[in-house]
Amino acid sequence: MAEYQAPHVPLMIAVTIDCKDVDRLLEFWSSLLGVENRGRHEQFGFLGPAPGRNVVMWLQEVPEEKTVKNRVHVDFAVPDLAAAERRVVELGGSLGGRHEWQGYEWRTCMDPEGNEFDVMVDPGAG
Repeated sequence: MAEYQAPHVPLMIAVTIDCKDVDRLLEFWSSLLGVENRGRHEQFGFLGPAPGRNVVMWLQEVPEEKTVKNRVHVDFAVPDLAAAERRVVELGGSLGGRHEWQGYEWRTCMDPEGNEFDVMVDPGAG
């Protein structure tokens, strides 16, 4: 059973990304994140959690194409940004701008359907 902070405080359980091709994005995200592809059920696709994490990613098939910038995106940390950038491209994603702010460095990336996410250098790595 989940442990809630209080009855009125929501517990984050998943991040859901809308998409046109659930199977393609299941493969992209499971390969990129190194997590289990738990398959799909009807219009939903499910990924397992990363080791030591409880939040999972879900994919939801929707009829419309992505047309504008995401208002919400997911952030990830890596010890080697260049290696992560190569992996995103190898898996069919693309790269946006590289950014730096107050000592943090990150790259905006897109999955094969253009959904934005950021990959940042983990300041605690190395």
